[in-house]
Amino acid sequence: MVTVADYRIVETETGDSYVRLILTGELDMIKSIKTGNFYATTRKCSISSTIDETIAEQMIGRQIPGTIIKQQCEPYQYETDNGETIELSHKWIYTDKSSEEIAIEELVSSVNTNGTTKEEIA
Repeated sequence: MVTVADYRIVETETGDSYVRLILTGELDMIKSIKTGNFYATTRKCSISSTIDETIAEQMIGRQIPGTIIKQQCEPYQYETDNGETIELSHKWIYTDKSSEEIAIEELVSSVNTNGTTKEEIA
C-alpha cells in the first residue's frame, strides 16, 4: 500500500497547471554504510493527476493499493537536503502491483529454463 502524503500544483511551459500527488511507501529500515546503524525511511514519488486541488487535499492520508519501486534511468544530478550534489541513475515510480507480486516476478525472472537461478550459476 502507498499513502497520499501531499500534493503540488505544477505549472506547465504553456501556462496550464495540474495537480501531482505525492505518494509515500511503507517504512523501510536501511543500514548506514558509514555508521552501520539503521535508520527509518520511506520511498517517495509523485504522479500526475486529473483531479483539482480541492479533491487532492481530501485525498491526503488515503491509502492506495500498490508499491513504489526503483527504476533505472539516465544519470542525472541531484542536490541533497544538505546541499551536496550527487549523481543518480534511478528514480522511484509507482506501480499498482503489490510488493509480494513484485517479489514473485523477480524470483520467476531469475530462474533459468533449466531450473537454476542466476546466483547458482555465478
